[in-house]
Amino acid sequence: MHPIAQSIPPRAEQNDDEQARALRRQRNDALIRMLEEWLADESGYDEETWPELKANLEANRLSYRKRFRD
Repeated sequence: MHPIAQSIPPRAEQNDDEQARALRRQRNDALIRMLEEWLADESGYDEETWPELKANLEANRLSYRKRFRD
């Protein structure tokens, strides 16, 4: 699990609206930071692994139609 995702607190009970809002705000902020980190990644991992993943998904489909357009 991603380190930022580990820092997200569990969901709050709905009884305390103010506390629940604060926890949701904290969770949302943590998720935004995680997404920004992913978007900033320039390691090339996605570009390297996508062709292999795509080929495997196409090879194991249940329909005669392709899943992706080339």
